[in-house]
Amino acid sequence: MKVKSATRHDAILDVALALFREVGFDAASMSQIAARVGGSKATLYNHFSSKEELLLEAMLASADRYAQEVRLLLQQSDDLTTQLHTFVVSLLKLINSAETIQILRVAISVGNTSDIGRRFYEMGTHEPWLEIADVLRREMEQGNLPVADPDMMAMHLRDLCHTDLICNLLGASCEMSDAEAERKACYIVNVFLRAYGIVQSSSVA
Repeated sequence: MKVKSATRHDAILDVALALFREVGFDAASMSQIAARVGGSKATLYNHFSSKEELLLEAMLASADRYAQEVRLLLQQSDDLTTQLHTFVVSLLKLINSAETIQILRVAISVGNTSDIGRRFYEMGTHEPWLEIADVLRREMEQGNLPVADPDMMAMHLRDLCHTDLICNLLGASCEMSDAEAERKACYIVNVFLRAYGIVQSSSVA
């Protein structure tokens, strides 16, 4: 019974997130979400106290899935450059996707009237970077990186990865191709490692 309830809960989150992306927060209603899920508003309110809480939990669930993907990606290699490159490629594809841009716009749209944006930033965006900081910390402990603040290093890498974000939110760029993500990831990783005294032999296309 608990499995069925959890499955239903996850289905509501997926449907809600899709609707918020499609029509925005204000235009989306609990009635529409209930209709798409195949239930009543009363059922929704049994799971979520408000539309705001539903949006937040839907975004957090999506972020958690990506954090789990990052953990798996980082386990595919023990080589730091490969780990960082694989991660950056996945992140660039994510934050440059139409789906991510749409939901970020939704979160921004409610920023002046609720604390959803702040709570999502605090609760849902840090996990992948904690994983990266742990990777960097282990590399320092093994003597493969100069000793520095791994959390600050992770934030520097995040800033390099987010250079296209404003353009995307303003609709001034196109969805990134796989080839472009690979090229930019190579450049970003090289710049990042050079900043901390690690020179890579690979060239940027």
